[in-house]
Amino acid sequence: MRVSKLVLPILFLLLITGCISPKTYIDPSFADATYDDVLPVTKKYKTQVLVEFQRNGELFSRANKEVRGHVERTLRATGVVEITDEDPDASIKVVVNNIADLSDAALKGFGTGLTFGASGSLVSDYYEITIEFDDGKGTQLTERYKHALHTTIGNKKAPFDNVQPTTPADAFASVIEETILNFIKDTQSKGLLSSEAYWRYQYSLLTARGMANQA
Repeated sequence: MRVSKLVLPILFLLLITGCISPKTYIDPSFADATYDDVLPVTKKYKTQVLVEFQRNGELFSRANKEVRGHVERTLRATGVVEITDEDPDASIKVVVNNIADLSDAALKGFGTGLTFGASGSLVSDYYEITIEFDDGKGTQLTERYKHALHTTIGNKKAPFDNVQPTTPADAFASVIEETILNFIKDTQSKGLLSSEAYWRYQYSLLTARGMANQA
């Protein structure tokens, strides 16, 4: 079983002991965009990607690699950016802050463990995700998003109807994917990371050169 570094410590303990199988549900309230909402571009934006994972506002660097993998995978799938650290045109920084009450989660998990799953409990992970975009030409944009995962342990009713459970690791991957898609949609709606923005910039360069030649 694949266990994410990003699940709460008590869930990690229950997972590796194999005594209880958790079921994680992706909160359906936060997904606003799909790949179908992404506008195609004539030329991909060469983009540097930076990531940072926090737990309750404190850096948790051991998870950065996993977060980066999810972020880059989604960005590539949009077809909008070409990820590079060499002479990038733009930059995207993603900061994921996991808001979790670790003491409350531990108490719930401990009680469920003692009853071998008979009582059941629900543990929620909340995420505040800040994404900063710099087009390298003087325009900066900061977007803030929220998301959540809800994990049932033992004999506990699902928190949502018509939402299929998955593993904690796969659920977190979906949180990042949905958030990045929301960001791309929002950014393109502002005329950035789009063919319109690219050609507008090329036109400004040509205009500037023409004015320089006339001078």
